[in-house]
Amino acid sequence: MNEWPRSSERIQFLNPDDAAQQLFFDLSATGVCCLHDKEKADKSEVLVAVNDQKVRATVVYCQKRTDGFRIGLKFIETTPDKKAALQKIVDGFSKGVGVKCRIVES
Repeated sequence: MNEWPRSSERIQFLNPDDAAQQLFFDLSATGVCCLHDKEKADKSEVLVAVNDQKVRATVVYCQKRTDGFRIGLKFIETTPDKKAALQKIVDGFSKGVGVKCRIVES
């Protein structure tokens, strides 16, 4: 699995209670790893919804699994407001606040 240098702490999680949302494996203010039903090409761009925040991301890796594809994404919208909003979501998540994360557009 390819890993990019991380500039922020990631929090690992599985969200099995909400089948309508795609699973995500870990989340940080700079990226996310999620489960998706379709393969995505390395370096392609997607739109990701993290709660009410939508952010563009680049595919860092895509690995086939028996239940879909594990996709590592690096956020590329890095405005100060967007970074602060994502960090607030990550901080809340680490304290038990629910998070929904999914790819909404390819």
